[in-house]
Amino acid sequence: MSRTIEINPVTRIEGHAKVHIDVADDGKVSSATMHVLEYRGFERIVQGMQVELMPTLTSRT
Repeated sequence: MSRTIEINPVTRIEGHAKVHIDVADDGKVSSATMHVLEYRGFERIVQGMQVELMPTLTSRT
C-alpha cells in the first residue's frame, strides 16, 4: 500500500517550509518535494557564480 509522509512545519529554517514524500508499495520513495514559502532572492543573484563564494554572499551575520 502506497503512502504519503508530510513533515509540516520544517523547523530550524527562516520562514515556513514543508516536506512531502510519496512512498510506493515496495517501500521506495517515488517522489519527494520540499516547499519553502520564503523567497530571499539569492537564487537569482548567485546564478553562475562559484559555489565557494555562496557562504560569504548569502550569510545573515
